[in-house]
This record gives sequence, structure tokens and C-alpha cells, in this order.
Amino acid sequence: MVSPKAICVFCGSSPGKSAVYLKTAAALGQALAEHNCKLIYGGGERGCMGAVAAAAIESGGQVLGVIPRVMVTTKPHGHLGEGQEAQPPEHAHSADDVGTRTLNQQQADRNSRMETIIVETMHERRCTMAASCDGFIGLPGGYRTFEEVMEMINWAQLGVHSKPVVLLNANGFWNPFRAMIDTAVEDGFISEKGRRFISFIGEKGDDAKSLAKEAVMELENLMTAFDKDGLGYRDWDSLKEPVKEEAIMAEPLANSAKELGQPFAVSVPDLTFSYSPDGPPALTHVNLSLVRGSRCLLIGANGSGKSTLLRLLAGKRLCDSSVRVFGRDVFRDAPRGITYLGTEWAMNPVVRGDIVVSHFLDSVGGYRHKARRDRLLDILDIDLDWHMHQISDGERRRVQLCMGLMEEWDLLLLDEVTVDLDVQVRSDLLSFLEEETKQRNATIIYATHIFDGLQKFPTHIVHMRLGSTTTSDALNWPPSAAQMHLIPPIPAQSNSPNGGAGSAGDDFSPLLHIALQWLREDRVARIEKEKQEGRKRGARSNTETTDSEKFFRKYDYAKGATR
Repeated sequence: MVSPKAICVFCGSSPGKSAVYLKTAAALGQALAEHNCKLIYGGGERGCMGAVAAAAIESGGQVLGVIPRVMVTTKPHGHLGEGQEAQPPEHAHSADDVGTRTLNQQQADRNSRMETIIVETMHERRCTMAASCDGFIGLPGGYRTFEEVMEMINWAQLGVHSKPVVLLNANGFWNPFRAMIDTAVEDGFISEKGRRFISFIGEKGDDAKSLAKEAVMELENLMTAFDKDGLGYRDWDSLKEPVKEEAIMAEPLANSAKELGQPFAVSVPDLTFSYSPDGPPALTHVNLSLVRGSRCLLIGANGSGKSTLLRLLAGKRLCDSSVRVFGRDVFRDAPRGITYLGTEWAMNPVVRGDIVVSHFLDSVGGYRHKARRDRLLDILDIDLDWHMHQISDGERRRVQLCMGLMEEWDLLLLDEVTVDLDVQVRSDLLSFLEEETKQRNATIIYATHIFDGLQKFPTHIVHMRLGSTTTSDALNWPPSAAQMHLIPPIPAQSNSPNGGAGSAGDDFSPLLHIALQWLREDRVARIEKEKQEGRKRGARSNTETTDSEKFFRKYDYAKGATR
């Protein structure tokens, strides 16, 4: 028997007209606590939401509430609870519900059994709840509850997750829904196997406590069956048949679909961008989506659009598109926690002045982040007594990195910023960044042309060519079997994408080999494009003498100078 450690409960933020609904919600909260199951729920303090959470806490259970920021900070309009005061973010519970408060937030906080996560979107809320639990129980509720229940059933059917759904049929509430599913099975829209993804417990008039305990036990039984049979239609981790490139370009790649249970840190759907309304596009049809904790390398030639994309994600350019970071528009409604570090900083005359490093770091808040600042000072090997105008470019770059990284960040955008570092400092910095993504679930997008020491660093790679991404989403690194046809062949001497040295002749890692092959292909594509436009780089074969050549031939003051 597989025992759940955490169960997600979907239910209404209203109490309903019958007292049975609140009574059943409270009974379920108590049953979860008695089974040592953590409650995952939508963060509300009233209605069935508040009842299930309050009962779980009072019975000694642990509770995690997940709620969008807008539900915490704004008043609802057109809801049954319209007119109630919105709550400040620190209270972290929903204001768009009705009835008396059934969850005492202060008591929950005092007992340290109530944890709340504030997210930015409804989709991120659902993904966070799904990723935090082992199964789902649905209590009576409205449109939102219906949608949540149906989506979790659909994800189980698709194989996105293998977590069952039990509907607790208090007061016969779910009978019409069960009849609808039975009709869909009879008419051939749902298979008999698909009917097993959901179970209904109880009938009208059943005792609430017995019903709640039975629902938890039924979930345990279904979890055991799911664990044994693997009921989902698809295995998102590996596709058995070869995937045609046309199919991949038409829909998200397997790694993105597999990660539907996680909220997106970065979402860039079909982005086109120009620096001026009349100018040519700098980016066309760029696609990128990453979940939290990803480390993504942007690979491409100079001028391929990597820096432009990073600046847009940092909110440094206004962009009329649906680019989102943590679900929010980075220019008009920028979330906190975005850090952008580029090469231009070190050339600023202000930071090249006679400033002592210790004073400089304090001036940008180093004293507020002393522990992280001191750790970075050690990793980057920085002398606090350095004067900024007397140190090398590489040492100045170390100061920049310490300044940018000493405050905790959620999304780090690196644009060639490690180019000046020596091998040891760069290696130690990459280890620190990898640790940050694993321990804090932070996300990194890193544009670089230096691939030594990067073989095991990325979780994803993206190829940019002439202002576009070449696939419809980031590729896993190492690539999955279904994605191998999207990367250049890796020579035998380079071993597998998981690591290995190159041959004595080339000394290439697999990642460097792939990047080099992509850039060679990019050059061919660029030459063909420029040929069509009547342009050409490199040496020119014509012998026409230009006006500038005539001028400098006549006034060549450097002629004969010793160099």
C-alpha cells in the first residue's frame, strides 16, 4: 500500500447553502491530520477552504496554502463576497469568499503549522499545488473547483503525472458530474480505462467523518494502482517512436510538456521585436519557456540576438508581446528578483574611478547582505582594499559579479559576463551558481562563447540563428532520445552528451562540438541570406579604389612610423 504524504484538496471558498458542506470539509481536514497527510489547498480562510484548513491545524496537521497575489491584495468584483475588505499580503489568505472566517490565521501562524506561498498567476497556483502533493480530493465547489478537478484528471490521463483524484460526494453534490462521465463513457468519448482516473466516495446522507476517512483510504488504494499500472496514455520522459521535426515545430517539445506540473519562470511565446518601428526586426519568432531551477545556455554567433533577448527579459526595452517572467510583464509590471549582468558595466567611467572596493560595495547595499557578500568575496578572490581604477578588467569584473549576486535573485541573466575571469574563478563561480539553482530553485539564462567547463552546467540549451530560435522550445541537456535528431551528430571520440573528453586532435567536449557545428551552419545560412540581399562580408575581389583609400594614400602620416 502506497501512503500519501501530502494531499491536495480542491473546494469552494464559499460555505454552500447546506451545513453538510462545511461539516464534511472539517471532517476531511481532521482525517488528513490523523493520517499524517499534509494538506495542500488554495489558501482561503472562509468557506469550505477555511474549514478544511482550520480542522487540519486544530488536529495537529500541517497545511500549505497557495494563493495568487491578486487575491490577497485586491477586492473581488461580481463575486458573492463582493464588498469585503481585501487583506494585506502578510496575512496571505483569500478575500474573495463569503461567510464567517473558519480559519484563525493567527492561531495557524502561532502553531507554525500553516505555510503560505504567494504566486503570480492561477496557472502557477495550480502547478505548485499539483507538484506539492501525492493525490487529489475534490469537495463541493464552483467553477474553479470544477476546472481544477478536471485538469488534474486530464493530466493523469495524459501521463503528465500519476496522481489519482477522489471526489467526496457530500450531500450527493457530485452525482450530476458522475452521470456526465458515465454518459461520456457510454458514448465513446472516455474509455473504460479512462474512467479509472477518478473515484466517487459517498452518497447523500452519509456520515461526514466516515465519508472523509473513506476518501483518504480510497486515495491510498488508487495510488497503489497507479504506481503499479502506470495508467497514463503517454510517457513524457521518453518517446518510443522517432519524432518528426515538423511535429516538434508544431507543438511544444517533450521536456516542456513533461514539466506542466511546474510553474514557468520564463515564458517567451513567438516573440518578434524591432528597435524602431521602421527598422528591421532584431528578433523574429523567438520561443523559450523554462521552469524554475533551470540553467539555460544561449548558443549562437555574434549578432544572433542573444543580448537583445536577455535585455528584453530584464525589462530594459519596451516590448509589445506576451513575454512573461514569473507570470508578469517585465516592463509594465516587473517582478522582484531579476538580475541582469552584462559586459558594458565594467566600461562605465564611474566604476573605473578611484573608489575603494569596500566603499563601493557598501554604497550598493553590501552591508545588508553581509553573509552572501562575504562568501562571494571568497569565491571571487576579491581584495576589499583594491582601488577600482588600479585593477585589471578581470578583477573589476569580479567586483561586478559580487555586486550583482550578493542580494538573492530569482532569475539571473548573464550576458558574456564571465569573459574576463580566469579559469579557477570561473569554475568556482559556476559551482556557486549551480548550487543556487538547486537550493533556492533560482533560474539562470547564460549567453556565452566560452564552453570550457560547461559540459555539466546547463539543464537546457537554446540555439539562436539570425534573430530566431531554431526549435519551438529549449532542448534538454543532455538531450533526450526524442531530441537527438535536433542536434548535430556527436563524434565517437567525444563520447556521450553526459561528458567525456574529445580526441587528441580537437579536445572538444560534446557541448562545444555541438555549439561549433551550429555556428558553422549559422554562417552558411547568413552568407546565403546576405547574398540574396546583395551584401558580402570578408575580403572583396573587386579592384575599385574607394574615396577613403584615395584620401589616406595621399595623406598617410603614419607611413614609415615605427610600430
